[in-house]
Amino acid sequence: MKTLALVAVSSILLLAGQFGTEGAAAAQSSGSLDYLVGLLADRIDTADTVAAAKWAVASRNGQEPVIDDPVREAAIYDAMAQLGAQRNLPESWVREVFLGQIEASKLVQRGLVLQWRSGLTAAPTPTMDLAAVRPVIDRVDTAIIAELAARRTELASADCAARLTSTVLATAGARRADPLHEAALVRASTSLCAAPGLR
Repeated sequence: MKTLALVAVSSILLLAGQFGTEGAAAAQSSGSLDYLVGLLADRIDTADTVAAAKWAVASRNGQEPVIDDPVREAAIYDAMAQLGAQRNLPESWVREVFLGQIEASKLVQRGLVLQWRSGLTAAPTPTMDLAAVRPVIDRVDTAIIAELAARRTELASADCAARLTSTVLATAGARRADPLHEAALVRASTSLCAAPGLR
C-alpha cells in the first residue's frame, strides 16, 4: 500500500508541471474517483476556517495558535474506524486514510498561520468558530467513508495510483488550488490505493 501511495505522490509531482488545462479537464471526467477526491478537497477547504478561528482565539489571548488537537484527532480516528467497520473496511486502512486527512488539514493550517505571522497576508475574520465548523467536517468525513466503501474496487485495482494521480491533478486545477492546498490534497490522497482486504 505504501509503495503504491509513493508512486501516486511521485507521479503527481512529476506530472504537475506537464498537465495543461485540457489534460486536467479530461481527467476530471474520465474516472470514478472524482467525487471521492472532491470530498478530500472539501475537507481541506475547512482548514482555512479552522486556522482563522484558532488564530482569532489565540490573538485574543495573546498566545500562539495551537494546531495539534490530540483529543479531537483521536475521536475522529475512532469514529471513522467504527463507521468503516460497519461497511467492512479494514480498520488500519481507514485510520491511515484519516491520518492523511488530518495531516493535510494541519499542513494548511500551519502554512496559513506562517503567512499571517510573517505579515505576507492578513488573517481573515473567521466565518464560524470551531464548534460550528466541526460538524461540517464530521459530515464530510462520513461522506468519505461512504465513498471509500462505494469505490473499493477502484481503490484496490492495479491502476488506482495512475487514476488517482489524474483525478488529484484535475481537482486541484478545477478548484484553482494554490500550492499549499494542492500539496495538502496530495497528502490527503496518499493512502487511498490498495488497502489489504478491499477486494
